[in-house]
Amino acid sequence: MNDAIMESYDELEIIRCCIWRTNTGVVSYNTYKELRMHTIALLAAPILSRLEMPDDLRNIWKKYILQQMNYNIKYRYEQNQLPITVPYVILKGTSAAKYYPFPELRVMGDIDIMTRREDYETACCMLIKKGYMEIGSNTDEKNKRHREFYKNGIHVEVHQFFAAMNDLDTSNYLDNLIVSNIIADTHILPDLINGLVLLEHIRQHLRTGLGLRQIIDWIFFVDKCLDDTSKWSLFQKKANCIGLDKLAIIVTRMAEMYLGLSEHEWCKMADEELCNQLMNHIKKSGNFGNKQAENTSVGENVILATFSPKEAFRLFQKRGLINWKVGMGKKHLQSFAWVYQMLRYFYKGIRRKKPVRRLLNEYQIAKTKYNMFNKLGVNRDKKGKQ
Repeated sequence: MNDAIMESYDELEIIRCCIWRTNTGVVSYNTYKELRMHTIALLAAPILSRLEMPDDLRNIWKKYILQQMNYNIKYRYEQNQLPITVPYVILKGTSAAKYYPFPELRVMGDIDIMTRREDYETACCMLIKKGYMEIGSNTDEKNKRHREFYKNGIHVEVHQFFAAMNDLDTSNYLDNLIVSNIIADTHILPDLINGLVLLEHIRQHLRTGLGLRQIIDWIFFVDKCLDDTSKWSLFQKKANCIGLDKLAIIVTRMAEMYLGLSEHEWCKMADEELCNQLMNHIKKSGNFGNKQAENTSVGENVILATFSPKEAFRLFQKRGLINWKVGMGKKHLQSFAWVYQMLRYFYKGIRRKKPVRRLLNEYQIAKTKYNMFNKLGVNRDKKGKQ
């Protein structure tokens, strides 16, 4: 266990208590804040009375638990009332919570559903007809993947695509697996496919901000569904097809080392130093990067993106379309938004204090992250065999 993780050992001990409802411990305000950052403080509900903490912190925590439980009840009600009659499946959310010992203790975010391609527009229209407000224009680039709606305090994302890998064929392979398992009478994927969705969700947030909630989703899935070598063998075949079997092994071994997951034969040979690196990365990120903003400069993210030409282009083009006011209303210029954004980053970079020193420091940090992602098998443009 390296120094950075040793510094947060007490926090990890409390996190393990919350996950497995074991032991007791002393909780500080900082530990509570850490659990909130990672959206996992609700897990403490069954053991809150056994944890030692100041009375005012206990009252704050109780209030938070009540608020989140009320939100989760509202969330599940709205999900059950969705006015969509075409076949669809739930991604993440309650589909992840079903593996928890107490499903109601998983904090919910958006309702994510996925339809068959031919039903996508119909599903969106059904929401609009029932008073759901669409967020953003349905001509936005992101809406080729999903559209977002809002009603009664709940966000709903309707996907026609979910996977977002560098290699389009690999993304299509996972998306087609999901679509082929959409059955009219149920909104739940088979466990094997559901596990691939949870794993791809982890991969999607590795760069932008992976939190412990996504890891705990995976922990409970492994505990229920990959608890022997034969089950892992079946899962690995599919995970290998999308290039995520190495990530599955490392995340699982990391969870065994730091988060109390029981040991599994199929991940004993994992690189434990890589597990250390990943744990540090997660601790610095928080759920969807809400801590990463404090710890990561824009320069680090830009440099990290430049290690992959495809990713760099996507980042520059996306940010350029947002920032380039002159090109906003001129379609013939929008294709060059990436050039504007690249120059904008360069100009802002050289105007900083000690730009060369900061650039070199950011480069080293970005390179370390890139090497970690490479070892995890998530940097490759081509992933696995189909």
